[in-house]
Amino acid sequence: MNNWLWHPAAGTDVPQIKHIAECWFQSEIEGIWIPDPIAYMRNITQAVVNQYYSPGSELIRVAKIDDDIVGYVWVKRGQRAPWSDEEMAVVQMVHVDMNLSGRQRIALIKDMIMQWEIWAVEYGIPVICSTTMRGDQGAFLRLHAHQNYHVRGSYAYKRIG
Repeated sequence: MNNWLWHPAAGTDVPQIKHIAECWFQSEIEGIWIPDPIAYMRNITQAVVNQYYSPGSELIRVAKIDDDIVGYVWVKRGQRAPWSDEEMAVVQMVHVDMNLSGRQRIALIKDMIMQWEIWAVEYGIPVICSTTMRGDQGAFLRLHAHQNYHVRGSYAYKRIG
């Protein structure tokens, strides 16, 4: 049984979100981008504000055990593929605390997939796109395939509507 609870992200969650990104995932962007924690915090804060004042524009949820964030997901709508005018929800971030067991990390990601699918249905978004740039991406993409996503390279797509 998992002992975390999911909540819409709040402004007070931003420092912990940044901390998870820095600790576990910053190494994935180094050498490509120069990490800028202030920019990341600004962008996360803006997403939290958008979610609150414009429901359906973005989804940003945190999984907490007590007051500690053990994972978060950030999804943004309004994207389109060059070959179609259909709207997509694009997963911006999926981060989990890498101190958790493999089973817990998998369960968190499954929860995230379920949450963004429910959100896409609720707001009438027909296609979801989830992508990864991680060096080790096999398990992440297999989780998508098991949820009936079409995996193309490091991208996973699913028609919801």
